[in-house]
Amino acid sequence: MSKSAILGGRPIREQAIPWVSTMGKEETDAVVSVMESGTLSAFLANSGEKFLGGPKVKELEKAFCERFNSKNAISVNSATTALHVAVAACGIGPGDEVLVSPYTMVATASAVLMNCAVPVFVDVDPDTYTMDPSKIEQWISPRTKAIITVNIFGLPSNLPEIMKIAKKHNLYVIEDNAQAPGATVDGVEAGTIADIGVYSLNYHKIIHSGEGGVILTNNDKLARNCQLIRNHGEVALDEEDDMDTVALGSNLRMSEIHAAIGIEQLKKLDDFLKRRRRLADKITDGLMNRHGLKGVTIPQGYTHSYYVYPIKYDANEWEMSRQTFAKAMQMEGFPLGVGYVKPIYLMNIYKHKHVFNNTTYPFAFIDTPTQDYKMGICPIVERLHYEQLLIADICRIPFEEKDIDDFFEAIDKIWEERKKIKKLE
Repeated sequence: MSKSAILGGRPIREQAIPWVSTMGKEETDAVVSVMESGTLSAFLANSGEKFLGGPKVKELEKAFCERFNSKNAISVNSATTALHVAVAACGIGPGDEVLVSPYTMVATASAVLMNCAVPVFVDVDPDTYTMDPSKIEQWISPRTKAIITVNIFGLPSNLPEIMKIAKKHNLYVIEDNAQAPGATVDGVEAGTIADIGVYSLNYHKIIHSGEGGVILTNNDKLARNCQLIRNHGEVALDEEDDMDTVALGSNLRMSEIHAAIGIEQLKKLDDFLKRRRRLADKITDGLMNRHGLKGVTIPQGYTHSYYVYPIKYDANEWEMSRQTFAKAMQMEGFPLGVGYVKPIYLMNIYKHKHVFNNTTYPFAFIDTPTQDYKMGICPIVERLHYEQLLIADICRIPFEEKDIDDFFEAIDKIWEERKKIKKLE
């Protein structure tokens, strides 16, 4: 076996595999068709048929309903705004708390703050990386109104248990399903199990339209609220609307061009997932035969979308730090993420509680906080982020099975020379 690149040997791969667009002729033709139609958007911010958007927006929403077996779909301009809309649609605001996973893109918690409510963070399961149901009830207070659980890395949360707890305490559940389109729990689509599910069409997701998001719900009232918030709903209410209906809205609408691209991408989702799962299965099998590296854990009855492939690293068994291992892999042509994102509650916005100007709003609405944002409140997340987790982005196009073989050749080179590499630290 050749010498490791970090020790001066030749790397397995001279250059890392680049990011490759999943766009094709179908998407190009769809965009041209919209351009030639002259209708780039058809929304109007007042009552009437155009309050719900143009033909491509409606076609995309219908396609999402059919593909994921949902009663209602509401398209918006990003998954971030979709989360904001979902929280608002549940009537959550000042003085309320929402339970949130701490190990996710910051927008999941920011959606709570943007509605002037307060996030409370629930630790995750050490094997699935999703919200741990056994840790939920300790954080529920009289102010708790909802749970936002994240189907992280492509794996659905333990939604059956989370829904049971939510029903017991009369809470809404919102699924942040940005990373797990097409994943399932006992045959039911992730993103459709909770009261509201949020999908992403951001450019680096499994399917995308550059930017965009879609909200799914089987609750007609929540769907109506989402439609109002998306499109200046305060001017669209009529006398027949319930006075409690959420009305304050904004321009969170999706364009016809983005919708047209999303329609074509959705048609390709199952093929993309088939490819990702084939590569991921090969990775999982390979990791079973390697020391100090643990692959994904998939509960019985679940399927995974493999937005990325998380690997748990054992520094003691490797006799080198996680950072050194990642550097050695990068030099072989396989960059790895060291950790995922900083636990959200450790970010300055929570440390200083300065969100709006120099006030402590919305935190000031709560005299006795349910949670003190500091190191130690979610020990599993902290251990994963600072010690154990590696992120491999190797299930996407254009990776092939040969690339996975090369990935493991790089790992084996580093393992054989780990004592020499250790001396570089």
